[in-house]
Amino acid sequence: MQRRILIVDDDRQMVRTLCDILRLRGWEAHGAHSGEEAVEAVRREQYTTVLMDVRMGGMSGVEALKMMKAERPALRVVLMTAYTANDLLAEATRQGALKILSKPVAVPGLIEMLEESVEQTHRVLVVDDDPAYLKTLTGILRDGGYVVFEARNLDDALDKIKGREPAAVVLDLRLPHAGPRDSVVAIKEVSPAVCLILYSGSPGALEEATATVPSAWVYATLRKPFAPERLVEILDEIRVA
Repeated sequence: MQRRILIVDDDRQMVRTLCDILRLRGWEAHGAHSGEEAVEAVRREQYTTVLMDVRMGGMSGVEALKMMKAERPALRVVLMTAYTANDLLAEATRQGALKILSKPVAVPGLIEMLEESVEQTHRVLVVDDDPAYLKTLTGILRDGGYVVFEARNLDDALDKIKGREPAAVVLDLRLPHAGPRDSVVAIKEVSPAVCLILYSGSPGALEEATATVPSAWVYATLRKPFAPERLVEILDEIRVA
């Protein structure tokens, strides 16, 4: 299982220390010392996770997060901060930060959280009110090595996202009592960092959802009928992003 991490902080000793600790725990750890340097590293290389300070000279961690997400929407970014700046941290959450940790960071808790973030990449929620189609997709994804949860309506999906924290949600846009846009917004409010894969047999539903929400909210779209192998390919991209 890939464990490749970029540590970003303008405190060089902090970067060295965290890199050394994580290497001892089996991670391939790399360092960067500014938001600008980190964004360039993410453009060049693939990382399992980025662990980044919020307050740095030059580009802030939140600004770097936005640019990283534009390059790699599925990238898992954990932010660290020693300051209380509610507006800034709220913006980081909206932009899809996986976690926001308080500095100084407790190393045992950090390692546990990072390991959990890797395991999370295998968790997928499939939402469809058609039991037969739901069973088919679930079976294919489980055969592909994914831990799959099922939901048949939006309320059930939101409950499972809160409890299971999947890395991706595969969402049919034709759900009972929920419009396409409403479904997307509700899921992103509960989990801004989740990768959304939308599908529908109705071009109008896909257009409504993608035209009325920020483009960064939707990782991919599929038009039914679609080849299940294509869905697996998309999820594999997310897993190694």
